[in-house]
Amino acid sequence: MGKPYTDELLQLPATIQWAAAQDIALLHRALHLYNDRGLLAVGSGGSFTAAAFAADQHFRVYGRPSQAITPLEVFHVPTSASASAAGLLLSAEGKNNDILAAAKQLRLRACPSIGLTLRATSPLVKLCDETGAASLAIYDMPWGKDGYLATNSLVATLILLWRAYAAATEVADELPQLADWYREFDRRLGQTGALKRSGRALILHGAVGRIGAIDLESKLTEGALAYGQVCNFRQFAHGRHLQLSQLTEPVTVVSFSAEGDLLAAETAQLLPAQVGPVLHVTLPSISAAGAEIAGVMASMALTRAWAGEHVDPGQPVVPQFGRALHALDVSTLVSQTLPPSPAMLRKQCSGDEPEALVEHARRYIDRLKAAELRLLVCDFDGTFCDTVKRFDGLDEGIATELTRLLHGGLHMAIATGRGAKLRQVLRQKLPEEVWGKVTVGCYSGSFTFNLADQAICKPPADPRLDELAEWLRKTRALSVQVEPCVDAGQLSMRGVSGSDKVRLLAAINEWVTRKGQEGWRAFSSGHSVDVVTEKAGKLLVVQTACSRLGLAPLTQVLRVGDAGDFGGNDYELLSEGLALSVDAVPPGVEQCWNLLPRMLSGVRGTEYYLQGLEAVGGEARFSAEFLSQAELVVRESLGRN
Repeated sequence: MGKPYTDELLQLPATIQWAAAQDIALLHRALHLYNDRGLLAVGSGGSFTAAAFAADQHFRVYGRPSQAITPLEVFHVPTSASASAAGLLLSAEGKNNDILAAAKQLRLRACPSIGLTLRATSPLVKLCDETGAASLAIYDMPWGKDGYLATNSLVATLILLWRAYAAATEVADELPQLADWYREFDRRLGQTGALKRSGRALILHGAVGRIGAIDLESKLTEGALAYGQVCNFRQFAHGRHLQLSQLTEPVTVVSFSAEGDLLAAETAQLLPAQVGPVLHVTLPSISAAGAEIAGVMASMALTRAWAGEHVDPGQPVVPQFGRALHALDVSTLVSQTLPPSPAMLRKQCSGDEPEALVEHARRYIDRLKAAELRLLVCDFDGTFCDTVKRFDGLDEGIATELTRLLHGGLHMAIATGRGAKLRQVLRQKLPEEVWGKVTVGCYSGSFTFNLADQAICKPPADPRLDELAEWLRKTRALSVQVEPCVDAGQLSMRGVSGSDKVRLLAAINEWVTRKGQEGWRAFSSGHSVDVVTEKAGKLLVVQTACSRLGLAPLTQVLRVGDAGDFGGNDYELLSEGLALSVDAVPPGVEQCWNLLPRMLSGVRGTEYYLQGLEAVGGEARFSAEFLSQAELVVRESLGRN
């Protein structure tokens, strides 16, 4: 099975060039979106090397403790992790049972997730498209697929991650050095025959080199070439050295370290003579990320040298029991008992027992059942558009459902912090004959217009917001990396990290109190903080549309959003009337509920809600099937049968 391993290594230079030329804007945006969270990087086999690299980079760049885990470990991720961690799914082909199970488990635990795959079509892509389990950065590797061991797909993944985390100039400058270093390392390894092959490998590493050490152990073990043990120099010194005092079989010691690493040199010098010479992999003097990738490429060359001339690690004979082991479906063999969903836990703030909450939910569902809906009011980002893919505009599936409902006579309003450019985005996705039924409330409702209007004129920015923005700069409550934007009645600040957000919100509240600005509010969502004046707010969009249509806002309007908890930018919108969330909810049992099956969230959750509506003659009702499923969802989300 697979390709000749030597041929795969010859492909590496072309793979480096391919990975360097790919667009990483979406991947960078996805990773940066969670820069205030720890990262749970998930991978198995060769992808575990990439997971270890990703966790390392997330920690180095954003300072958030992160870890690489296998798909099995995802089953033990606590639901509480969804508040402080994000998942990263890594799979070249996106088709093995383990990565699919991991994607499902992260979604069931409401852990926000992203992913990186090198196949444009795969079961993982299909799962995420259908459920919103993760936002994927999707590439299409031109070399087809790897052999038995991860080679080109692994190097490509590492370089894509490196580019997404690092400054563009750093990678561009160092990639040629990386390629040159690997070429020279491979040449010297082949010429000197420095590798003393054995059935045991002790793989040591310093502050850099850990990722290469992990990958070498993986390849030696998966290729049935040697049993490997990975350890850093100081951990090795704490008792693990005793294995070398009475050797009963040969051991090959490989050391990964930076040039001039004194600890590596002193450790090697103190090893007993019977161990023999240590094979030193001295990594290039480039960035830590680049050096780690060099270590992985070195592990590939070492694997070929370890195998020798008569064994091809890319084309092993895999026994039937091995195929059967790989084919096991972990999702059917591991307990999947889940605690209440995070959305339901928020409802438990009321102190009600689960059965009482189920009864509250039933009453809310009865209200939805009785409602004769005439207007749909929705948030945009995170509701109509995947936040990671915000530049893609209105989701195609959402556009299809909205068109159906608008043709059925239902009216719609969008309440968003986005600007007037949204008008063109909507016009591109919705047919012209329904534009007159669409109200657009931009800049958090401080500029409202009809989508059919031939000309729109944005109101001037409120000068008080400019004054606040300048004060935030002067007091350094606002990071210099964040550029405030004032439009109409909204001050928007994008790219605010979690650690800065608390201080920024406190500063805003201080200024608002000091100036006596009544009716001003500050909201946060993701990495954004928005301040709105007394003349703005998403409820104004509801009021404007209802006034024009002659509707009752509390009984004839369905509101849908994602950030419904305290401080979220949809809290005001969702905290009254009839409302559904695709993510966070207000805590009150008579307020908005999340009635999505646990595998759905975000945009796919909105699509599910819209599919449950039937619109005829300007009036929409939820189908009996949707309402029945909603009761089941509540019981399952609370851990009740």
